[in-house]
Formats: sequence, structure tokens, C-alpha cells
Amino acid sequence: MIVEIEGVVGEKRPGFVVIRTAQGLGYGVEVPRETEQKLPALGEKARLFTHLVVREDQWRLIGFESPVERQVFQDLLNVNGVGIKGALALLSHLGVNRLRQAVLTGDWKDLKGAPGVGAKIAQRVQLELMGRWLKASEVESRFQPPVQSAAAADEVALALVSLGYQASEAEAALSQVSAEQPEERLRQALKALDRGRAR
Repeated sequence: MIVEIEGVVGEKRPGFVVIRTAQGLGYGVEVPRETEQKLPALGEKARLFTHLVVREDQWRLIGFESPVERQVFQDLLNVNGVGIKGALALLSHLGVNRLRQAVLTGDWKDLKGAPGVGAKIAQRVQLELMGRWLKASEVESRFQPPVQSAAAADEVALALVSLGYQASEAEAALSQVSAEQPEERLRQALKALDRGRAR
């Protein structure tokens, strides 16, 4: 399996790049928009973390600028009804951070803005990935190092930290939450954080 590739950029066009290795091989790699925008100029060295899809009629190599972006792509592929095209469209439309925020806050309509992604698929992606990413171990391994605080034992606190809030902010917001279900606790905590930052 090809999980990483390094070489010089030989060709670039929307959603596609050719990486020429030191061994003289040229690999055609499909890339989401965020990765494409971070690629260096033609002739300069680049490194991509890759996911290889093998089918009877073709092999497709998908490249990402980070292991996190690759993992999110793989998570999207595990959602029933989402293929390579849909996963790339979602990543290209939102990028990793906005996609993560849309999933964790229940904003499936933001997902629907991706080309070819309808309401049913957007809702399925949001529900399935929220359930997966709200698990403490999943959020930690995909988006950040472990949180060294009392909030580390709380899956919702980890989700808030993954959205960019400090552990102390997460703890303070959760102290104002009355709900018990993780999804509702997250929504209430985000509202509390928004009120706090608006002051």
C-alpha cells in the first residue's frame, strides 16, 4: 500500500497533481482543494500522505497535506453512500476544520453545500461522524494531543477543545450546561461560549 509519497511537483491542475520521485516515477494524485492550495510551485519538493483505492478497472491515489486530513477522508468513506468523489467534494468545500465544526455542531446544511451532496447524504454524514468523533478516543487521535486537565475525561469537553477552545473554557461552559445527552450538552456549551465571547 502506498501511504506516503515525496518528490517534486511535475504538474498541477484543479484537483490533481503529478509527483515525480527520485526514482524517476511520476505519480498522478487526486487532491482536495485545501491540499492543492498548500502545494509548492512546479519543480519544488512536496510530500503527501496518501490513500490508495484499488478497483478492477483502475487504481486511484488520493493525496493529503496531513495525516489528519487523510483520516477524515477515510472516515467519510466509511459513511454509507459516500464515495471518493463525495468525500473529496466535502473536504474541498469545507476543509478539515469547518467540516469538523459542521459535524460536531449538527450543521448538516453546511455539508449540503458540497457539489453532489444532497440533504440525505449530508444528514447521514453529520450523524454518523458526530457519533464517531464524540467518542473521546476518536477526537483525541484525530484532532489533537491528549488534554491534560479534568476535562480530559469528558467527551464533550474534548470535542470543544478540538474546535479550538481552551480546556479551561470548555470546563467553564460545561458547568453551565443542564442537558445529559452529549449532542445537547455540546450545543448548550457552544451557546455559553458564544455568550462569553460576545461580552
